[in-house]
Amino acid sequence: MIRMAIIGTGGMANGHAMIFKTIKGCNLTACCDVVPGRAQAFAAKHGIPQAYESAGAMLERERLDAVSIVTTDKAHAPMALLAIKHGLHVMCEKPLADNLRNARAMAQAARLKKIITAVNFSYRDNPATQMAAQIVASGKLGHIRHVAGSYLQSWLVGKYWGDWRKHEAWLWRLSTAHGSAGVLGDIGVHAYDFISFVVGDIAAMQCNLKTFDKGVKRIGPYVLDANDSFATIVRFKNGALGTLHSSRWATGHVNSVALQVYGDKGGLDIDLTRHAPETLRVCLGKDVDTNTWRPVKCPKTPNMYQRFITAIQSGRAAQADFAVGTRVQAYLDASLRSSAHGGQLVEIK
Repeated sequence: MIRMAIIGTGGMANGHAMIFKTIKGCNLTACCDVVPGRAQAFAAKHGIPQAYESAGAMLERERLDAVSIVTTDKAHAPMALLAIKHGLHVMCEKPLADNLRNARAMAQAARLKKIITAVNFSYRDNPATQMAAQIVASGKLGHIRHVAGSYLQSWLVGKYWGDWRKHEAWLWRLSTAHGSAGVLGDIGVHAYDFISFVVGDIAAMQCNLKTFDKGVKRIGPYVLDANDSFATIVRFKNGALGTLHSSRWATGHVNSVALQVYGDKGGLDIDLTRHAPETLRVCLGKDVDTNTWRPVKCPKTPNMYQRFITAIQSGRAAQADFAVGTRVQAYLDASLRSSAHGGQLVEIK
């Protein structure tokens, strides 16, 4: 039985608690949050035996095997390093850290302690994502030549999720002083993992980040200075060229994640807003000559929470561990550096 604790009990933590409680062999035994009373309320809601206001106190007193970190981005590194010091396996929300230096420190500490780690890149939960990666890796598309990826939302335009001007849950995402890395850190991190998981590692990129005029520069304590759109030209290690773009100004898109991969033998088209079986389509073999696309059946796949627990039980690395999270962090770092220098080409090291 894996004894789990959750560090950070804000909105996202509810999903962690509900899913971990359904996994056989996992026992959610404690939680903590620095906001007075919040962990206690969270524990009562989810039937968790122990609640703390200090992660240090919780880790000292509880007999644990693993933790799930669902704090603000800046707290990821100190909480993970503390858990690793106690010899605990660690799952962490994305992005892995608030900067590349901290991400590397987290990955190195886990490696030295031989700790199982995972980053919650939730779009890997989709069966179509896993199948797309398998198809590319199989060589059915041939040599990959061109790639196009996107992650689009529209909440700065419409009110499908509410009026961003009136809700703290949206306003903080527009303010760097409140810990936001903009659309790049919020959903761009998913886009970079999604595209690199399916296609392969990125070797270099040119990125432009943009913060558009919203008619007001400040609402209460929130200075609206975080980026809300980006466009990146991507060069993959396998030689392919690609584009990746993301925006909160994409009218008509609630939460659209899509990717097209073209090789010299075929193509692949995945759109996570389409329903099965059309979520993933391919154009292969004789269909290449007629430009015919056919749906691909995608079997069920474990979610990232289950993969983490299974990795602990088996002793084998999780699919998206801290090494993967660090690589994605390097993409975010390169995006910032490239944009700061007018879209200059930046190699990923």
